[in-house]
Amino acid sequence: MKTNLTPLNILLNTTHWTLQGKGGVGKSFVSTVFTQYVIERGYNAVCGDTDPVNSTFHRMTALNVMLVPITEGGTVVQRLFDPLFESILGTQDVSIVDNGSSTFLPMGKFISSNFILETMQEHGKQVFIHSIVTGGQAKDDTVTGLLSLIDLVKSSKTNAKIVVWQNEFLGIPEFHGKSLAEMPWIKNNSDIIQGIVTIADRNSDAYATDIRMMSEMHLTCREVMESDQFGLMAKSRIRRVFTDIYDELDRVFGLVQES
Repeated sequence: MKTNLTPLNILLNTTHWTLQGKGGVGKSFVSTVFTQYVIERGYNAVCGDTDPVNSTFHRMTALNVMLVPITEGGTVVQRLFDPLFESILGTQDVSIVDNGSSTFLPMGKFISSNFILETMQEHGKQVFIHSIVTGGQAKDDTVTGLLSLIDLVKSSKTNAKIVVWQNEFLGIPEFHGKSLAEMPWIKNNSDIIQGIVTIADRNSDAYATDIRMMSEMHLTCREVMESDQFGLMAKSRIRRVFTDIYDELDRVFGLVQES
């Protein structure tokens, strides 16, 4: 997918962590889409998967995602996070980390108790935490996860930002007739919330089926376009999903058109 946008080094030396305590809401999908976006916009991406249970991000062979061991004997060991964050500090490339729901609380505790956000800022690293909010049965749980991340960033008093992903494939989140963007915990934290990226509900099971097949096969959008396992219509639908999300990300990160 070609673009007439120029990154202007906006994402250089940034790190992106996908965090959400509710499982099955699209964390790995967000990480894989964002990584492909970063690559399409001309950056190098360094990726890690800390999910000890469902290492979906790691299975994306084309993205060269490193599996980061953070457990011993089935137990999360906080000192095992050290190499991950040291490697993030050691690169100017865009780093992307996908964290599992089972390790959400240990990761949050490590970030807070070890002053990770403060350390990142001291070393000139801009942190973006990506979190998903959905509708349906998972709505309340995903909101709880997001609110805990807002508290984490606020308590750190750093320049870390949160990117909120509204995953409408699992239902459009509404709150007494109001949208996610209208909620006070979004509006009153504009200094923390980088923006909202919408994964739009297409009102068609064909889109959901295509995305599910692509995810189950651990393929990138480019690989789908080159595959003979997807028809022209399926490829068109998948391309549209990615193009629209990329446009959302361009808006959120302020990429501008070339003159």
